[in-house]
Amino acid sequence: MRHAIRQCLSADIPDIGGRVLEPHEDYASIGKPYLVVRQGRETGSGGFPGFRRRYEVELHEAGTAGFDALDRLAAAVIRSLDERSLTDPDTGDVFFCRYIGSFGRDRVDEERQTLSRTLRFAVDAVQPAAMAETAPSDPWLEAVAAWTAAQLGQPWQVCLNEWPSSYDRPAVLWRLDGWEAGAGNAAALVVRKRLIGHVAGRSDQEEREAASRLASSLKLDGKIVLAEADRRWLAVEESKVSFGADPVRDGQLAVVLSRRVKREHFATDAPLMREVFFNETRS
Repeated sequence: MRHAIRQCLSADIPDIGGRVLEPHEDYASIGKPYLVVRQGRETGSGGFPGFRRRYEVELHEAGTAGFDALDRLAAAVIRSLDERSLTDPDTGDVFFCRYIGSFGRDRVDEERQTLSRTLRFAVDAVQPAAMAETAPSDPWLEAVAAWTAAQLGQPWQVCLNEWPSSYDRPAVLWRLDGWEAGAGNAAALVVRKRLIGHVAGRSDQEEREAASRLASSLKLDGKIVLAEADRRWLAVEESKVSFGADPVRDGQLAVVLSRRVKREHFATDAPLMREVFFNETRS
């Protein structure tokens, strides 16, 4: 990923003359302006359905050039990386990079004799395949994925459970957020599942349009095919959209689906048990 970021900056900003350094490289005799790329912290827990890594791009401009020149360099770096899909030349993975703000204040670096600023970028869905867990397949999720693919068509990609190590926007991720078995009758129970939909477009407008289309179509259709041959359907009880939600981390869509299940078939609609803990307390 670092290699791809460096290549992109070098190609897009002629003024730096390919001067994109690693933190350990010697800067004493290098021309100005130049950039230093650092890897920041990683997150992949706390309910986040994937993996996120941060990178910092440290800008260094000649002190005699002034802060206006530093502003222009910062704008060029943001244009190069923000909302950009990049391909790692070493692994072939595709990842999405976006600008998340500057870090600290502009400063005069006496040691380097430069004017300096640090910009931060987030790289989403970069979890190596070896680190990813394989979640059990859920037929409800698969049904919603098929419905979504039919609604949006190409070039939209539909993912399940977690963002894969290599995905390209536009993409939609569906994951199971919770489920419950409600009261029914002596013969059947009502099973409800809450799904979260993450709509990651190539622009804010594309995201809003796709999220609105999915939310409204779910309510208008009112049901999703679970198994057409057996005439089994999922009823749409609730469909909400929140445009302010982070599309990669939180998801903009919240959907509640339900169906009546015969008691003897209930186990096939319940999620598989992944772990069991037993704590025996002895006096």
